[in-house]
Amino acid sequence: MKNFVLIISACFLLATGCTDYKSQVERLTEEKKALAYQASYKDSSIESFIATVNEIEQNLHSVEVEQNIIKENTASGELQTTSRQRIQASITSINKLMEENRAKIARLNKSFKSSKIKIAKLELMISNLNEQLASKDAELDQMNQKLIALNTQVEELKTSMDTLRNDGETKSTLIKAQTASLNQAFYTTGSKKELESKQVISREGGFLGLGKEAILKSDFNASAFTTVDITQLAKIEVNGKDAKIVTTHPTGSYKLERNENKEVKDIVITDPERFWSASKYLVVMVDKN
Repeated sequence: MKNFVLIISACFLLATGCTDYKSQVERLTEEKKALAYQASYKDSSIESFIATVNEIEQNLHSVEVEQNIIKENTASGELQTTSRQRIQASITSINKLMEENRAKIARLNKSFKSSKIKIAKLELMISNLNEQLASKDAELDQMNQKLIALNTQVEELKTSMDTLRNDGETKSTLIKAQTASLNQAFYTTGSKKELESKQVISREGGFLGLGKEAILKSDFNASAFTTVDITQLAKIEVNGKDAKIVTTHPTGSYKLERNENKEVKDIVITDPERFWSASKYLVVMVDKN
């Protein structure tokens, strides 16, 4: 009987011992799975962090390239139309890249804090990246200030050039007007009767009404004259039996050109500067009989 009890107790203990062993194995298996999952999650998170860091660094490199393009196009201190287009394209690209960088670093900081992964080198890498972005923002701000200053200088120069151009055009117009005025002269032709009728000449001098000379009236009728450019006027058509110049013009500065019938055909001005030096008004009295 005693032996039977011992056998029963041994079996009970054996059964109890087997049950505990199975439970421990299951628990250990679950823990192993959890550890494997955690390791896999940790590895994938680290890979994701590093991939994001690489993307940000690549973007920063691209920003550096665009900055160099801007520096090259502003090195001379002048902004041509093509340079402005390149600079604007680079600024647009830089703004886009930096916007992406800020979004990526914000997500990276948030993910790293929530992951509870503690790797000193990775933490240092992210910290350095934050500093690089802050430094690049400050650098870009300085560059933008320089561009604003340069654009201001360009606009001021453009305004100055426009002012100079307008002044030049005004002066050019004034010079042209003055030149035209200097080169402007007036002439009229006609018989003595016609010239008197047009209120151009009067007869003065002589003795007892005899030998009076035709002269230009002091209050002559200006509308009776034709306006000419003395640089363009080579001769004046007369077509009369004879002709006399009433106004004062130096001898030798003109000649009377006659036809085969000895009639005066034209008055040819041989020296315009001398001819018009004494008077800018020319009156030719033509003998048409």
